[in-house]
Amino acid sequence: MNNILLKISSDLLTISYAKKSTDKNLNNTNIIDTKNLLFSYEYILENMELVSSFLNTVLIKNNISKVKVNNIELVSLTLDLLSINNTIKNMLINDDKPINYDIFLKLLDNKTLEYLNCYDIPPFLLERLDINKNLKVEVRSEIFFLSNFMESNKLYKYSDIYYKKTLVLTSNFLVQDLEDFRTFLNINKYLKTIHLKYYSNDLIYSIIDIFKEYNIRDKVIVFYENNNIKVIVNSINYLKSIYNNYLDKNNIDFKIVYSKEYKRKNLFKQLNFITLKYICIVVTVCGIVFSALDFYKNYSSQKKLESIDTQLTDILDNYELDNIEGNDIEYIDTEENEEDSTTTTTSGVDYFSVYYNRYNQIFEELESINNDTVGWLTVNNTNINTPVVQSTDNSYYLTHDFNKKYNSYGWIFMDYRNNIYNLSNNTIIYGHNKNGRLFGSLRYVLNKSWYTNTDNHTITFNTKFKNMKWKIFSIYKIPTSNDYLYANFEDLTEFNSFINYIKDRSIYDFNVEVKSTDHILTLSTCSNNATQRLVIHAVLIDE
Repeated sequence: MNNILLKISSDLLTISYAKKSTDKNLNNTNIIDTKNLLFSYEYILENMELVSSFLNTVLIKNNISKVKVNNIELVSLTLDLLSINNTIKNMLINDDKPINYDIFLKLLDNKTLEYLNCYDIPPFLLERLDINKNLKVEVRSEIFFLSNFMESNKLYKYSDIYYKKTLVLTSNFLVQDLEDFRTFLNINKYLKTIHLKYYSNDLIYSIIDIFKEYNIRDKVIVFYENNNIKVIVNSINYLKSIYNNYLDKNNIDFKIVYSKEYKRKNLFKQLNFITLKYICIVVTVCGIVFSALDFYKNYSSQKKLESIDTQLTDILDNYELDNIEGNDIEYIDTEENEEDSTTTTTSGVDYFSVYYNRYNQIFEELESINNDTVGWLTVNNTNINTPVVQSTDNSYYLTHDFNKKYNSYGWIFMDYRNNIYNLSNNTIIYGHNKNGRLFGSLRYVLNKSWYTNTDNHTITFNTKFKNMKWKIFSIYKIPTSNDYLYANFEDLTEFNSFINYIKDRSIYDFNVEVKSTDHILTLSTCSNNATQRLVIHAVLIDE
């Protein structure tokens, strides 16, 4: 018999499964603790109207405005219990599982909720749920890779894309960002205005062509005076001449924003060749400045990482090496997907095997720099030999380094759902693929000379409490997806199906047995300009 605990604290109602059993009900209990209501699941179903009415009274009396549901299976029951309540405005579904169709139908009927936070919701359900204009949905599953376009517009989650009303396109908008712009238009339902902070004929024509392709309506494109006014006006006139029927029919409008100074001097009527020349010079200089700033941003991020590398090396060098002969690591210097590669040997070392006797001392020094440190990861014949961190979400270390400083390269981090004290079914580690840094050298694993070399099949991932070896059983590249990023599973059967699913994807048969009682490790990074994911799975063989 499942037992349900309804706990009230501050302005929050928390609903979860209870471990202890109960035979209490509202008819025979003389003393009721309204802060901790405990019922059997069957009793609630059989007495829904009674429990709902009583709960509503308690919620109103305590001014409760938020509800947190810890188990996805209890969401439908919670919405039924709150069907007559009008004080609960915010709901948090604390379980890292997507909303299903049954929950969606209950949400569709609810007229009181104004905010919902969940792990994920299928896009087609979010679109239909949008019928209820009062409900704002926010998802926690992150978009791992951010292009210039998505990052500058703060499009970090699916819900950010869905509800975005205004876009700003700056000089760092690249040709390859047009594909993300297409994706944005496929998902978004609220966009009204696009601000062009810089001007390009190719860009505006591409935007209009994409609008036509997706039958986009009711949009305003705003140009700014700091561009070449004559060219802009000529382009707008040309666009209206060739797209006139489409623009009028679909209410696509253009707007030019002039500065007060420009209006005062009426420059538009007095422009001459010299003025145009100077404007072109200014635009060119601005382009050079923006390019220089972007270059400096990348340069600065790399320098910060180099400084951290030195910092970590100094820590490790403070401890004497024992028996280091034969522990050299080979780094492969080759381009991605090249079958034949040249190898050179350097003096890389699996530090936490060599330093095992002083493991805790080294780890304490790492924690003194960053208290988010959870382990150390080594992948043979790559540049990966580094500490791993973990935050409370999967976004912080996308843009922060080991010193917790802003860095566009980020750092290598473990999924926030994992636990180093009690390993999940699937421990997941992420890292950016940037210029060979962080997880950039994982591209080597796609080379036949790498994955057929058995010396490379063992990965070391240690925590402060365990020294662990993991054996690779699957390597693959797939289009962008989250279907391999499940941390825990309901039962052994579900986990076993998942294991078979990811093994079937592998580019090579490693002939490694993985049982449903095992723990696995997943390394994930972007590939092919973030259109794909490069993934490695390994099973725990020694701890």
